[in-house]
Amino acid sequence: MILSRWQENKISVADEHLATAACDYMLTRFQLSQHQLPQRHRALLFCIEGEEHYLGIKMIAGLMREQGWEVKNLGANLPLPFALKSIERWDPDVVCLSVSQVHLLPDLQKYIAEIESMSQHPLVLVGSRLLNKHDLSASGSSRTIFINHIQAFKDWLLINNKESSTQDKMLAMGEEI
Repeated sequence: MILSRWQENKISVADEHLATAACDYMLTRFQLSQHQLPQRHRALLFCIEGEEHYLGIKMIAGLMREQGWEVKNLGANLPLPFALKSIERWDPDVVCLSVSQVHLLPDLQKYIAEIESMSQHPLVLVGSRLLNKHDLSASGSSRTIFINHIQAFKDWLLINNKESSTQDKMLAMGEEI
């Protein structure tokens, strides 16, 4: 709603920033009150370089923690070299990327290619509203899953929160979405 009102020029950038700050505060309060489940999987989340819209990835981090995932949310605007170093050091099962601006799609392809070439071979989840208008399926291999809606992510998370901790099962279940 905020995004559409901003795109229609019905609210200013300042109004959008105020709404973002209010949502961020509420998400933080909610996440601090969550009960932690035993952690079975690891996920590293971030927005690619140039992407400042981080609330979506913060919501995803909260949902994953709620389901017992160990999560590191590196936030907005993460340059690729720092992303790769973080993946190398922390060795997550899943790397979640977020992008919401069309001009960043070529950079997203670079992130996916570099992450997929790493020796750790994490599953890559890309979340973006842009997927409703842009087919990015050629941007990744079968180890990358593109998710365009929060319900699709919740479905993926539910399927992948089973007892199994193998990445192959994560990928196979993710393909069902």
